[in-house]
Amino acid sequence: MDRKVMWKEIGKTAGKLLILLVPFFVLLPLYCRFFPEYYMDDEYAMYRQQKDYVKDSAEDNSIIILGDSRAKAGFVPDLLSGDCYNLSLGGATPIEGYYTLKEYLEHHPVPETVILSYAPMHYSDVDTLWTRSVYFHTMDTEDFMEIINIAKEYEENQSILIDNYPVEYMMYKAYMPNKYATALKKAGFVFRYQKTKEKYAQMEAGRGQSYYGTAAYSDSFNGEAKETDFSANRIITHYMWQILSLCSENNIHVIVKNMPMNEASYAILTEDFKAHYAQYMEALQSWHETVIFDTDLTAYPNDCFGDADHLNPKGTQRFCRELTEQYQDLFKGK
Repeated sequence: MDRKVMWKEIGKTAGKLLILLVPFFVLLPLYCRFFPEYYMDDEYAMYRQQKDYVKDSAEDNSIIILGDSRAKAGFVPDLLSGDCYNLSLGGATPIEGYYTLKEYLEHHPVPETVILSYAPMHYSDVDTLWTRSVYFHTMDTEDFMEIINIAKEYEENQSILIDNYPVEYMMYKAYMPNKYATALKKAGFVFRYQKTKEKYAQMEAGRGQSYYGTAAYSDSFNGEAKETDFSANRIITHYMWQILSLCSENNIHVIVKNMPMNEASYAILTEDFKAHYAQYMEALQSWHETVIFDTDLTAYPNDCFGDADHLNPKGTQRFCRELTEQYQDLFKGK
């Protein structure tokens, strides 16, 4: 075979390979970019609806809830106040909470009160920054780069500065198929659309609240029960300070409120865990004396929980009733 014929055959082969690669590296990322509601899970609808509300609405709320999934399930605006909104996110730490509040204040009137509610484990480790905020594209690039730069100042940054994090971030930004193949496969490309739209509508109707576990009873162990001690992450502490400072700058009243655990988990918490968590909260309170820290570790019966971590409807009824009784001035006439 002469050289001219050889190069012609090579060109044909390269063309065939290119045709095979175009759907994978061009068409599939375009599909992932423009049709996420067809293949993403329920959590996407929750993150997306909240992002849309924070950015596109100008609604006035006197009370804002910031926290994780335990707070998202437990604080029911319909049981608390007509001008209360739950901006908690599953897996969130004060890192996500700070950027949520910052963006909220850019688009909404300043609330009178912010209630912060994070599980002890969400002061210890960065949980789902990559697998939710980055994965769902609800974290602005400017904010994400700020997190990266702050993380470089601390040692406890393995969950943020993951291996090859610049490349990883660019793959998410480009919707590369290796990042979304599992979701696409589970969804059969299109079969999550109806559930996603229903969850989005439910989030709107519930003013940001969503149940997780809804069983009538759970004696499973939560994340804290599986730990022998409590140790705070300094990056998370930095962002907790940022939230409290942002609230102070805007004259926002702040309550830091702990969610109850189920009896099964509370019963096996170690004394070291309880003591060191209490010391951490006392230190935060000493820095911000005007903030109310209602952070004692408490328990509800197991039949108030739909799973190891989250209150079920019975549990939320009790929690919200006790909350309105405890803070009558805050919820008076709501």
